[in-house]
Amino acid sequence: MKRSSFILALVALSIFAACSKKIDLDLPDYNSKLVINGEFDTDKDIAVTVSRSLPIMKITDSTGYLIMNATVKVLENGASIGNATYFSGQYVLAQKPVAGRKYSVEVTSGTYPKAVANLEMPKSLSTVSSYKDSVGLDADGFKVGQITLTFADDNNVKNYYKLLIRWYNASTLQWYPLNIVSNDIIFLNNDKLSDGSYAFSDRTFNGRTKTLTFQTTSSMGRGTPKFEISVKTFNDEYYQYLLQTDDYSQSGNAIGVEPVIIRSNVTNGLGMVGGISNAKDTIF
Repeated sequence: MKRSSFILALVALSIFAACSKKIDLDLPDYNSKLVINGEFDTDKDIAVTVSRSLPIMKITDSTGYLIMNATVKVLENGASIGNATYFSGQYVLAQKPVAGRKYSVEVTSGTYPKAVANLEMPKSLSTVSSYKDSVGLDADGFKVGQITLTFADDNNVKNYYKLLIRWYNASTLQWYPLNIVSNDIIFLNNDKLSDGSYAFSDRTFNGRTKTLTFQTTSSMGRGTPKFEISVKTFNDEYYQYLLQTDDYSQSGNAIGVEPVIIRSNVTNGLGMVGGISNAKDTIF
């Protein structure tokens, strides 16, 4: 390097160093809150996680996030149905929620104020599903099967749905999400969620009976069981929450990505406890 170039580089470095300034931010004290998360599913026992919030600049903490010594009381239509017991990261109550009923989860722990999550379970949904192993041939001459799903939408409620169809691989003994290919309007510009399901509203079929058909390949439908169809219905608040959390999980909250503001239905705390009515059918 020439002497003149070296001197210019040294001067530039000195100017850059002189322009930097350490700024101490006098931020207010952060008050940690209880966080309640869970999904009341008519197909499963009641379970929620209880943790605590941390300030955004504090990404790690040796004491952990989960709270394992909380008191978690569950109420159904205003009456207590018992306390959930901590087990393997969750507070579990061996009772399934009932469609159409209202629930509250009251959590107390240490000096935290009592946090309460309130939710109302959607009404039950009746579905009819069937499968034909051959409705035609594909371009290679292999049989094409068809799954048909029918359900009646309630015209008195703005319903949201989450559809997941899985097929069973008898060779690997595992379930896999069905890759849905459909021209139905509810799947247009509707990205698949991270778990392989699709979320949609009843805007295009409110109050009517909806029938959906899906094609299957020759590699599916072999052995027993064949397919599992789950149609979950829930309200607008939980629908928006599911979309937000899916956006977060798919973006990874990477640098340059817009922050995702997550909805909450917890009083004196944070988190979301959603209620879903799960109509599930297994085709053998």
